[in-house]
Amino acid sequence: MLDLARAMEASRLQIFRMVSLPHALPAIFSGLKVSITLAVVGAVVGEFVGSNSGIGFVLQRSIGTFELPTMFAALVILAAIGVLLFWVLDVIERWAIPWHASQRQDFIVAA
Repeated sequence: MLDLARAMEASRLQIFRMVSLPHALPAIFSGLKVSITLAVVGAVVGEFVGSNSGIGFVLQRSIGTFELPTMFAALVILAAIGVLLFWVLDVIERWAIPWHASQRQDFIVAA
């Protein structure tokens, strides 16, 4: 593809926009999906260490005082936030790269 774009005398910007970026988007979205879930974990750990409010603080306090319903409620909220953010990113990925094999309906790996 790069050789073809160079043979067609495409500029560096055109090569980036038409060849490099579309080929890099699947890897970019894979990294974003991993990082968005880890960001939720990082925020909670940050609230464990040095916060007086937030879901992580509530989770830590409820674990320390054995308030199991509050603890499970905080865990469910954190799981819902992680799933929601992952789903939003998945929708954006489907919109941004509909041609990729991961977005095709006939591309289902047999278990």
